[in-house]
Amino acid sequence: MTRTMPAAVITAPGQVEQRELPVPDPGPGQVRIRVHATGVCGTDLHLLHGHFGAQFPLVAGHEISGTVDAVGAGVLNVREGDPVTVDPNLYCGQCHACQRGLFQHCEHHEALGVTLPGGFATHTLCPATNVYPAHGLTLDQAAFAEPLGCVAWGMQRLRPRPGSTALVFGAGAIGLLLMQGLQASGCSRVTVVDPVEGRLALARTLGATHTLTPHAALREELLDLFPHGFDVTSEATGVPDVVQGLPALTAVGGSVLVFGVAPEGATVALSPYDLFQRDLTVLGSFALNQTVPLALEWLRAGRVNVDPLITHRLPLTGVEDALNMKARPGLQGAQKVLISPHAPQETA
Repeated sequence: MTRTMPAAVITAPGQVEQRELPVPDPGPGQVRIRVHATGVCGTDLHLLHGHFGAQFPLVAGHEISGTVDAVGAGVLNVREGDPVTVDPNLYCGQCHACQRGLFQHCEHHEALGVTLPGGFATHTLCPATNVYPAHGLTLDQAAFAEPLGCVAWGMQRLRPRPGSTALVFGAGAIGLLLMQGLQASGCSRVTVVDPVEGRLALARTLGATHTLTPHAALREELLDLFPHGFDVTSEATGVPDVVQGLPALTAVGGSVLVFGVAPEGATVALSPYDLFQRDLTVLGSFALNQTVPLALEWLRAGRVNVDPLITHRLPLTGVEDALNMKARPGLQGAQKVLISPHAPQETA
């Protein structure tokens, strides 16, 4: 008899259904994971609405932690019972991008929870090459390895100088991970801007030097604090107007990091003369790229604290509610919402 498992399945744009699916069996080189928690991400919301090339039906969820439930032939790095997390991005290793080490830009890219079944189910399959032991961490903490891996890739792109000053717009879960990633990478003072005072209070708890809310004279207030501008300016908002304002707040020789996901058709106006005359660098940072190990080390060393970011834990039947929280960030004070497939009921 085929074993089945509950899963939250996106069946059409805007529609989530609870279904029973076959429990997958691992083939050679594959690991079956009993999912402990899956973080809800903005990507999941885009997929819900049919963006990012979504193909339905889809079991979304790519920020996954759990324990190894079964392994296929040839798996060497983990064994049954091990706590693990995953890098959801799968790549061919042969295309132009892969052969230059930019695996997240693979021309044949697949990803758990995006094009392949992900973590909004009690079990999921993953190639062993993408499974990382999470010893020394709680499984809740391990569920942050993927978004923190995205931050780690941004820091590898940015390479801030030790002692740099930094500015971050956005104090949602990813913004607070970005803030802590900047600190872990050598930035001495990080200023955070967000319209929600509760988020700013959390930013201060996690080490923000200054916190401000947006207002008409924000630029002047920031430059009063740092008259020469910031060595690093960054955003985790995806708001084009925020991106457009970053160069004016960046110090001579500084860097602008575009980290948030803006609408695909959005544009901003930048002065090429300003970039040239003040030796500014503008960087993008997309997804993660072999950076889960760095994320795990930050977590194990206590350089990044994710526990205060978890505000809600919902069962599989709460996936639609979790996506609604993501669509309205101020709803119920949500920061990071975890889906716990084996939880019998909602816990806050």
